[in-house]
Amino acid sequence: MTDTTDPRMSTGGEEEDKRCGKDISMETISGWVHSRMETFFGGVASKVVNYPFSTIGLTLIFTVGFLQGAWVYDEELSSDKQFAPQDSDAVTDGDWVVATFGNEARRGEVYFVSTENVLTTENLLFMNKYNTWVTTELYAMYGDQKVTWATQCDKQPTTGVCKGISSVLSLYDYNNTLINDQQIPVNSLTWRQKQPSGPDVTYYLSGVEYFPGTTNIRLATAARIVYNTRNEEREVTGEGLLDPESEKFEIALSEQTRDFWDTSASGMPLNLRVFPNTVGDVSKAKSEALRGDVMSLGIGYMLTVLYTCFVLHWKIKQPLLGLASVLSVGLSTGSSYGLCWLMGIKFNQVVQVLVLILLGIGVDDTFVIMDSWADESGIPNLKDRMVSALRHAGPAITVTSVTDLVAFLSGSSTSLPALRDFCFYAACGITFDFVYQCTFFVALAYLSSKRQETHRCCCCPVGGCCCCSGDNGDDAEVGGTKTLPPASEENGVLTRGLFTITRFLVGGLCGRLIVILISVFFITIGIWGSINVKMDFDNEWFVPSDADVQDTFDIRDEYFTRSDIPASVYFGRVEYHTLAVQLELNKSVELLQTNPWVVSGSINSWYVDFHGWVLENYPTEILNGGGVRDTSFYILLREFTGWDATRPGPAEFESHQNNIAWEGSNGTGVVKGASIDFLISGTASEEGQTSVDCMDSLRDSIAPLSPAFVWSDPFVFWSSYAVMMDEVTRNVSIAAACVFVLVSLLVANITIGFIVVIIIGCVDVCMLGFMDHFGVAVNSVSVICIVVAIGLAVDYSVHIGHAYLTVTALNNSYGTSYQQRAAFAVAKMGPAVLNGAFSTFLAILPLSMAKSYVFSVFFRMFTIIIFFGVWFGVFVLPVLLSIWGPAPFSVATEIPLNKNPFASEYGDGESDVHDHPDHDTELGDVRKPVATIGGQHPGQF
Repeated sequence: MTDTTDPRMSTGGEEEDKRCGKDISMETISGWVHSRMETFFGGVASKVVNYPFSTIGLTLIFTVGFLQGAWVYDEELSSDKQFAPQDSDAVTDGDWVVATFGNEARRGEVYFVSTENVLTTENLLFMNKYNTWVTTELYAMYGDQKVTWATQCDKQPTTGVCKGISSVLSLYDYNNTLINDQQIPVNSLTWRQKQPSGPDVTYYLSGVEYFPGTTNIRLATAARIVYNTRNEEREVTGEGLLDPESEKFEIALSEQTRDFWDTSASGMPLNLRVFPNTVGDVSKAKSEALRGDVMSLGIGYMLTVLYTCFVLHWKIKQPLLGLASVLSVGLSTGSSYGLCWLMGIKFNQVVQVLVLILLGIGVDDTFVIMDSWADESGIPNLKDRMVSALRHAGPAITVTSVTDLVAFLSGSSTSLPALRDFCFYAACGITFDFVYQCTFFVALAYLSSKRQETHRCCCCPVGGCCCCSGDNGDDAEVGGTKTLPPASEENGVLTRGLFTITRFLVGGLCGRLIVILISVFFITIGIWGSINVKMDFDNEWFVPSDADVQDTFDIRDEYFTRSDIPASVYFGRVEYHTLAVQLELNKSVELLQTNPWVVSGSINSWYVDFHGWVLENYPTEILNGGGVRDTSFYILLREFTGWDATRPGPAEFESHQNNIAWEGSNGTGVVKGASIDFLISGTASEEGQTSVDCMDSLRDSIAPLSPAFVWSDPFVFWSSYAVMMDEVTRNVSIAAACVFVLVSLLVANITIGFIVVIIIGCVDVCMLGFMDHFGVAVNSVSVICIVVAIGLAVDYSVHIGHAYLTVTALNNSYGTSYQQRAAFAVAKMGPAVLNGAFSTFLAILPLSMAKSYVFSVFFRMFTIIIFFGVWFGVFVLPVLLSIWGPAPFSVATEIPLNKNPFASEYGDGESDVHDHPDHDTELGDVRKPVATIGGQHPGQF
């Protein structure tokens, strides 16, 4: 019977041929592609069920073989090398700085906060007592080595004297007698006599108040002591690139400060508190949080196992297949890790969450395969039933797996290392998961079904252990042949519910309007949030919220805003003795002084101090043009920086030794590099775009100086902000284009490909928008989830779209053919999609309590992705298909209807379903090809 209620339907003939001539060609192609895929998977299943133990054995052998990559395992622990583009100018400049000047000293700070005045004699004496403890008594053990301030402090290259302490106590030369006398005024003039260059005294104080009519400071609410330790980085097994001795010393400083010095036992004044902030302490907090959250992955894994077992027990009375499914995912994860290690792709902390993605995709494939198995319950022979099940499920999981694979491969072209490596691992994992699900899992499922058929209970799906014999009262006997018990009512409840909901949503204007209005609401919020979403990244986000150092961060931000950021203007191998270069050195200071991001008074120019010293001590060496005479330039510079043992220079300028890199050792040869130091305002790090603006502004300021460049350690991360949105746009666009082409080719239907891309676009827009509402910024971690969203959105939508193409309606008892097919597609594949989505959510649920930034972001992002992926894939997509859906495959399954597609199953109407020899006992669909397109079959378009 022809459905005359749909204007897109007709009785066939010449008019239909004219209207749908192009569609007929696509239908023929799509039917051919689909039938070839079914034939292929039928052949695979046939081999697997005939040789199940060989299949299992080969899978295990392959996995063990790939896991040999563990021998060359390498992990990237450096945040710089994970989350910053390695081809950026900042990385190139940073490599030059390290090669020329060595590593920058590790900076630690200790904050002293008073409810009254931190500059009282009592408080200053306590601060000096604390400093004496740090420099003379504090120690830590690294193996058998005793680590102290004397061994770890940042030293002067010429004298080896520690120079790594800066604080207001410098005014008193760290002398208790001078502190007690209180004869030294705290002001900038006195400070400059002690510290002629670098930050002003107010840099080390907060809440400053002055005596009326003077520049003398009478009160401050907080003070800080800066401790700079050496940074002799080296590769440490299992820990990455670091200076382990300095790390141990800093951890000891922080822990003992909190345990003793910030207590009354230390004699601390009642109005004072002490808060340590060291690199080692922060690193330890990050590592502990990450190790603790890895346990959450295991909990999520177990929840997924339990849920999968529950669903498969409810569906087909084989709960242990849930273990088989998860085991298959575990093998694919191990194989992908091993292969990537063999290819030299480093492991990183982001890759740890890959198991959750593979778990979601793998379990989803399992549900699709076993749903197809349940649909084939009318086939008594187990081998034939498994072949038929994979023959029908294979094309569906192929489309999703291949599109996921392409989506991740497109992301591997990014310049962000963490995302690139993650995409490689994910692409390998998805490939192995697809292969193992179609082979290893199918073999286990077949063996488990054989066990069930012979009435044996068993503790493992293979059927070889803990077996017992007994009768199964649920078994049925058909023609003398015992068959498996019929599928349970799981499909009845979930399938009927989905069909009822979808029938309402696609069946009339009211349902469609509800879906459209809700979707418009979500998309509107998404667009608004996308406009407001910020780019931002901070290493401190990796510190758990309950870490002790978080209190220190709060104090720092309250009293010192964000710490100002050390930076430098670097000059390379140029002729410093020439007047032209000397003028450039002077001009760099002038340019920095006019830049709003440079902290006032923080510029520390070795050349300005050098020129002033020469003018004072060797005035005849100053040329009329203002420069130092070229013939004596290097001789005087060695004396100035303390490298000339016969004529030692001024002690107050010895710090400039770090600003001059000589070609030879001990200040010999020519200068190969020089730096002029300054501080960037801490406000530059408050937001990603602000950081980029600051970096660009500083670079533009120095641009007129051709041999010079500006560099600061945060520039490495800030450079990722500069490319972040471009990377997101490019990766999403490439992935969406690949998905469109691939879906269109695999299902041979451009309309489905186009609609799937629309769904992906809606999911990404909503995800970007709701990131802002969930407190997630765009950065190198969240951009990984944006790429993952494409893969999961494809999974949730392509299954429904593919099912829509595989069925065709025979009558008009319920709506149009398009509406019938949309409702049936959701009822057929919706349970598998929802089960897969819920199992993925269970896997990430324990991460809701994660303390580390990576896992916390993944939980929030995955929650957004799953919700919108299901909404647009399961509820919005059928509405679109009911309006603009394409014609079915030329070999589509018929839906014989009297009242609705599930009339006989639910007993709500008569149906001739069970009278047809080719009908399935579960859903009543027919595995009988529709007649040739062209109007011969009454149900055809």
